[in-house]
Amino acid sequence: MGKYRKIKLEGTPFERGLKYGTTCKTMIEKSISNYADMFQAFSRLEWNKAQSLAMNFLPWIQNNYPDLIKEMEGISEGANLSFKDILTLNSRSEIVLDTDIDGCTAFGVTPRYSLNDRTYVCQNWDWIKRQEETLVIVELHQDPLPAILMVAEAGIISGKGLNSSGLGTCFNALSTGKGQSGVPVHILLRKMLDSETLGDAVQSIATARRASSGNFLIGTEDGEIINIESTPSDFGVLYAEEGYIAHTNHFLSMNLVCRENDFGKVILPDTFHRLGRINVLLSSTSGNINFDQCQTFLADHLNRPDSICRHEDAFDPEGKRLCSVYSIIMDLEEKTIWISDGTPCGGNFQPFRIDHQEDL
Repeated sequence: MGKYRKIKLEGTPFERGLKYGTTCKTMIEKSISNYADMFQAFSRLEWNKAQSLAMNFLPWIQNNYPDLIKEMEGISEGANLSFKDILTLNSRSEIVLDTDIDGCTAFGVTPRYSLNDRTYVCQNWDWIKRQEETLVIVELHQDPLPAILMVAEAGIISGKGLNSSGLGTCFNALSTGKGQSGVPVHILLRKMLDSETLGDAVQSIATARRASSGNFLIGTEDGEIINIESTPSDFGVLYAEEGYIAHTNHFLSMNLVCRENDFGKVILPDTFHRLGRINVLLSSTSGNINFDQCQTFLADHLNRPDSICRHEDAFDPEGKRLCSVYSIIMDLEEKTIWISDGTPCGGNFQPFRIDHQEDL
């Protein structure tokens, strides 16, 4: 048995949520405790105030994605927690817009750029280390929508992962310091994973009233990769024209660069180095990228501790020290995700497959 718990969810939305909440009750309580501490450390915000802020997003989710509300209601009942607790977890990126930002590095490689004609979508999740105790691998069956395999923070109904249609997505935080009542980014990430095609994925962003900003790097098993940057007022789409694409925590789409106030580049100025470094690594390995090479890229330590493989910086305030909590490598043809046991430089990656039928 590996480090990560895996659960399989099926049935009605409420039944899926009920099993999620029942199985992961202790981990969900840990998520709530961690984010309550984070909100206090980052913004002097009490949990009950965060709950009140989260309720502003409820009508937009309820009116557009009622099944996801049913899932969250099931989670709250199964975990014996309030619905507000679960809604707040799923709105955590919107609670403190100008300070709560994951410092992630993501990239995708198309078949013509890889050694074995595979599509890889990869990411380091840079966040608070203690949140690793809440990570769970969720296999979700929701006919007629695609089945989903994702790594999630317990209590949140989305995560980085792939689906049975061969579409995989990563997520990077972006910030303009502004938000509005609308659909939280973690709900949009779930709708991304519900998509069967890239067109569906773009539509899920284009047609939503977006509550905040975020970046979605998306690949398909047939070798297409795009990157969607979104804000409450606009979005931009980048295409892997060179056979690869990478993203960190600042805007690249010209329509957004010219119009938006980019808080990410101020909060995490290492975003520029990380993007430049991953692009150098990708561009210098044309046609030779395989699984092992993806691991090497994710474990790169140039400019440590604020490197692609991030390590905690002792000079940062204790409550705000980021590290690469895990790395994920997705092989979209095999529909397999590989997740590191801690920082990617440790070298131990555990595989999960979407057709896996047993809980681990």
